[in-house]
Amino acid sequence: MSFLSESGYNTVSMSDLVDSFIEQKPISPKTIALTFDDGFQNFYTTAFPILEQCGFKATVFLVTDFCGKKNDWADNPPQLPPSNLLSWREIKELNCCGIEFGAHTRTHPDLTRISVAAATREIVESKAVIEHSLGTAATNFAYPYGRFNRSVRQIAEKTYQSACSTNLGKAARTSDFFALERVDAYYLSNQKIFDSIETNKFDRYLRFRQTLRDVKSLISRN
Repeated sequence: MSFLSESGYNTVSMSDLVDSFIEQKPISPKTIALTFDDGFQNFYTTAFPILEQCGFKATVFLVTDFCGKKNDWADNPPQLPPSNLLSWREIKELNCCGIEFGAHTRTHPDLTRISVAAATREIVESKAVIEHSLGTAATNFAYPYGRFNRSVRQIAEKTYQSACSTNLGKAARTSDFFALERVDAYYLSNQKIFDSIETNKFDRYLRFRQTLRDVKSLISRN
């Protein structure tokens, strides 16, 4: 965050970014939308104070049935230790401080493995809970595990302004608004890669990593 701040980057919420794309507004190349999935409590205790110090905005995607609990939903890998999630009190406080909240379903299922009716409830009702709790519109969605199919996408399109995937890349005006690319922080852990964030080299690196990820996924399915 210090690197981004000192390098002159500015942050926008996901809704502001998508609005700029839709309305064809000019966007500085040093504009970033920071997103956090699941709504871990350490966003409140650790991440937000750093963001506030840098004057940065962010969008957090909530698993609404688990707010104030732990991330022990059904599909979690057994080796992943349970972690505390944001309470509604903390969410409301953060929202008053300018943090945007989007939906990440009610219970974090793989939406491609449940019925269309169940997926509809997960996608639509999580939005309703956030809007009722905060009194603000929840216009953005993130697919759990980044997984979606045609039916899931159609539900998201009817409910939200945009949806984030886990496809590696930089979101742009030409992006699919219901499969928006993101850059996982994991891929920025190498300082040399991080330093190349504004170059074509960085874009090629992301495409290479995405290809490796796709191959790995194909092998695991077979």
